[in-house]
Amino acid sequence: MQARFFDAEQLRCGLCARRCRILPGESGFCRVRQNTGGTLYTKTYGKLTACGIDPVEKKPLNHFLPASTTLSISSFGCNFTCLHCQNHELSQCSAADAADALPMNVVSLAKDNGVQSISYTYNEPSVFYEFMYDVSREAKKAGLKTVMVTNGYLSEDALSEIAPYMDAVRIDLKAFSDDFYRNVCGGAKLQPVLDTIVRTTELGMHPELVTLIIPGVNNSEDELSSMLKWELDTLGPAVPHHFTAFYPMYKMKDIQPAGLTHVDAAFRAAKAAGLYYPYTGNLYHPEGSLTHCPECGAVLIRRQGYRTEAGGLVNGRCSVCGRKIEGVFE
Repeated sequence: MQARFFDAEQLRCGLCARRCRILPGESGFCRVRQNTGGTLYTKTYGKLTACGIDPVEKKPLNHFLPASTTLSISSFGCNFTCLHCQNHELSQCSAADAADALPMNVVSLAKDNGVQSISYTYNEPSVFYEFMYDVSREAKKAGLKTVMVTNGYLSEDALSEIAPYMDAVRIDLKAFSDDFYRNVCGGAKLQPVLDTIVRTTELGMHPELVTLIIPGVNNSEDELSSMLKWELDTLGPAVPHHFTAFYPMYKMKDIQPAGLTHVDAAFRAAKAAGLYYPYTGNLYHPEGSLTHCPECGAVLIRRQGYRTEAGGLVNGRCSVCGRKIEGVFE
């Protein structure tokens, strides 16, 4: 299928911040957008490598339809080459490993299984943008919500085009340094990710952030402090931010796993800085699984693993003081 966002004169792909120059017969960094005779084609349209039903908290999303289920789909390819990729089997595979699907197949499967949303996840969804866009349009017609789980490298044009059909965006803020993005993620940069986070809020989608804590790599006190200061100054205190634990995998098996102390330190730094909704993941941390009302402190949502009880919320408001809680709860 013909790809969007291609400048045929400059031979540049405009899907993501890399803006690859793709000569005839060549592919972009993501390996899935190929110039054939001066026209850019995508190899990922209708090619699925995974499809299953998950609790929405697994994305993770804590302020988006708590305790609901989502149909998760993925394709192949990525515009990053992260050394610690948790889904490298999918991001690095090819069309030969994928099954064919049409947008209506996905929407029908979601409706038949009674889920409330469709999530584009596992591999970077921007590299199957055209299929994600068509599925999202059909999902809206069917009354379903949509979720993009992304590294945040999508271009402004691409994000703006899909925004009317995307309800939530879970963005990896992998670190707060160009060195990390350059050396760990395959020559990427931090600023485009920050720009995407800001645009997501401006375009009216619900954002949540995730930072995977890698001991000795991205969790210094100075780096966390700079990240949290930017977040508070730019976004305010109400964007949920998850701090999750790194486990050695792929090409970073020589790094020690993150323990409770590492994740707890990030969580407490976020709390001390003034974030309303910091969370922890991948390990047991009772305090980091709770949602508190920023006004009165009441516990609104309790979580144990992927089991969620939102008894403290009434129509998206605190049942004690009535404060409206940021998120999508209906």
